Amino acid sequence: MATKRVSFAPVNAAYSPAPSTPSPTYSVSSLPSLPDPPTPPMHSTPMLYPRSPFDPRKNPLPNSPVEEMNIHVFLAFNPMKGALPALDYDVTHPPTFLLNSQITLPEFHEPATEPPLTGLYITHPCLLGPISVLAGDVGYVTISDVFHALYHAFLLPTTTEEYENLPRELVQEVNAAYYERCDRAPDKKAQLRWGIKRIDLLGGQHRFLGLSGTVHGLDVWQLNVQ
Repeated sequence: MATKRVSFAPVNAAYSPAPSTPSPTYSVSSLPSLPDPPTPPMHSTPMLYPRSPFDPRKNPLPNSPVEEMNIHVFLAFNPMKGALPALDYDVTHPPTFLLNSQITLPEFHEPATEPPLTGLYITHPCLLGPISVLAGDVGYVTISDVFHALYHAFLLPTTTEEYENLPRELVQEVNAAYYERCDRAPDKKAQLRWGIKRIDLLGGQHRFLGLSGTVHGLDVWQLNVQ
């Protein structure tokens, strides 16, 4: 039976398990001219995540017919101007930083979607391929699985192909983000030598704003950052 996608205007269709109380809860200015960072190493395939945008061997959806897919309120993107995400999270930090201060351990292990999925993909315009998020022992993707997949994906070194495919207007921002990250690191020389990481491709935009639906499938979501 053919499936159809839920409408995401003006906001994502989000679900919130009952009871759930989301915790209440930053532009890029002109950047100075910087020398090009070391050319990132070329990897023929990524170390952890698939290069192919959408593997034909898709993760199975629930057995019953699916007419819509809702994202957890803690993960949902709200495109309304001035709207704040449910969680104030910087993707450069381990997700455990959220525990107790913004989210409880039981909430951390709630399903990321409704109905639950055994796996999903997260895309971003600066990445050539999606980040795959696979279910753990509980059998479905949780909020914890999503945040940990994002955190570890952006720790990876970028590839030459990814860097060379950046829009020309973003290259300076990415280079600046690389140097700023290295300046803050206690092992600055090592970080400079290792080159650009995927987190630098975000151009200094590290704040998680949420996941929004795409036309590519019920299990494909786009990352929004600021």
